[in-house]
Amino acid sequence: MQAAPKPPMTRAQKLRWYAGQLITDAAADEKVGSAETAISRYLQAADILLLLAKVEENYPAWKYYTDTAAQCQKKAKRLIALAPRDESAGPQ
Repeated sequence: MQAAPKPPMTRAQKLRWYAGQLITDAAADEKVGSAETAISRYLQAADILLLLAKVEENYPAWKYYTDTAAQCQKKAKRLIALAPRDESAGPQ
């Protein structure tokens, strides 16, 4: 994870930075085969982006947040679907 930028940042700017960092880290985890960590990070990023969208008054920014959150959720769902199933656990 990279260090946060130094200039004074608003809370929203910090959240945007953190969500972007989570997405970057999730993609890196996905490349090395750490699907469980990638799923967690994608879902955390989606949660943060949806919180930002909830308070956003500017439509283009709101759309960006919601679209990016949807992409994160889609990536997490894809990774969950590709995960090997533990057959010894029995039917659920």
